[in-house]
Amino acid sequence: MKTLLKKLLKGRSSRWGLLAVVAVAGSLCVAGMGHKHYQLGGGFVGTSPGLVWNAVQTPLDPAGRTAALLVRTLDDDGSLAGLISAFGGDTGSEGVGEVQMISRDTAKLTMVAYAQLTGVTPKIMAIFVYTGTVQFTDPDNIVLNYTIYVYPASTDANHDGFPDKGATPAVTIPGVTGAGKRVPIL
Repeated sequence: MKTLLKKLLKGRSSRWGLLAVVAVAGSLCVAGMGHKHYQLGGGFVGTSPGLVWNAVQTPLDPAGRTAALLVRTLDDDGSLAGLISAFGGDTGSEGVGEVQMISRDTAKLTMVAYAQLTGVTPKIMAIFVYTGTVQFTDPDNIVLNYTIYVYPASTDANHDGFPDKGATPAVTIPGVTGAGKRVPIL
């Protein structure tokens, strides 16, 4: 191996070729360092059409590539309440789910929440499944793009909190957007 390397470095064109390869490889490494990989985690306050919400992303791994998600609606212009009442409910639950980074600045999300009828024993009236993406525009700001699938509670025959396999949503709301801002340390 040593003699092969000596032979390769003996010629002038070989040395310049090797130097060019090393220079290109080095510049590619340095160029790649400029792309920040955003990490999941933290508390966010945000808006979606007609709503104000807060969310907590709890990292599930040290690199912040996956996180548990908890979302709570704080203010509603009536649009979510109208959808909840259309299924016989009078309140909505918090949403729970997970997010997973799929690129340096974008994560996919899945979340489940419920339309409920309150009382001595709350009853699930509908299951809301949210799927979409969370994109970081910088370390403290996110943009959401998601679809809401609403299933009647009757599509959960085994009562596990999820729509049964093959169930058809009663309502699908595509193209919902939102934005959130990280709650900073003051």
